[in-house]
Amino acid sequence: MSGWAGLSRVKECLRLARIANSLMVGLAVLVGLAIVTRGDLLGLGVRALALAYMTGCCISASSMILNDIVDVEIDRINQPNRPLVAGTISMKTAWLCYLATSIAGITASSLLGLWPLVVAVLGWLVGSVYDVWGKRSGFPGNLMVAFSTSLPFPYAMAVAGVWTPAITVFWIMVFLTVLGREIAKDIADVEGDRRAGARTLPIILGEGPSSLIAGTLYLAAVLLSPLPVYWRAVHPLAYTIFVAVVDAILVYEALRLARDHSRERIYVHKRNILLAMLLGLLGFMAGSIAG
Repeated sequence: MSGWAGLSRVKECLRLARIANSLMVGLAVLVGLAIVTRGDLLGLGVRALALAYMTGCCISASSMILNDIVDVEIDRINQPNRPLVAGTISMKTAWLCYLATSIAGITASSLLGLWPLVVAVLGWLVGSVYDVWGKRSGFPGNLMVAFSTSLPFPYAMAVAGVWTPAITVFWIMVFLTVLGREIAKDIADVEGDRRAGARTLPIILGEGPSSLIAGTLYLAAVLLSPLPVYWRAVHPLAYTIFVAVVDAILVYEALRLARDHSRERIYVHKRNILLAMLLGLLGFMAGSIAG
């Protein structure tokens, strides 16, 4: 019975970690490495790739677990099937899972060198602060999400020991796009956030000005997008095929958001921006590897 109980605890820890999401973060690190190395992943060695993947996965998992620990009372109402609320795992075990994933992620990054360790610890700190305080802080929380989402790219540069202007521009483009999307999401959530006492930009400035800020961030990302071609850092055709579509989506969504920022439209907007981010990632991968 103890063996089955142990397997059950592992299963619930994986649920706390939202394992599918955490595995995808590890994959994002590998994608970042593919861009930085122009497709020569094996040149880094299997050990480095495994440690980099483990870092991304475990740091993400630790943040997901802490989120459930901090939000347990909210989840009693909103998500009663989550492990802590359902009682399928104890709070003590949840904390142990958080510590284990935190230590594993930071240890893996330390084996890759000083700069990977610095970036990983910074990501872990930002994720932890966001879980405890950032979600209700409004714009500071938006900045934390944008930073954490774009972090696989500076982490990949730290692991590969390559820091180029073109990859940095792509990192900034992702940061700006995610930040705009987070502000747009807050427009849709303004009623609930106001009841919860959150100080989001739509509550402080209004929904119209916030939509203009989000759109401006998208347009700033668009203006940066030609730079990798100008620097001859990517294959122009392979890159442009994707990024031209990305830019068109971002410009359209910026203009549309300024005119219509209803809750129903925001839901469509979020999906379209997510699609643009995926295409942008494919474009930079194709341009970097083909270049």
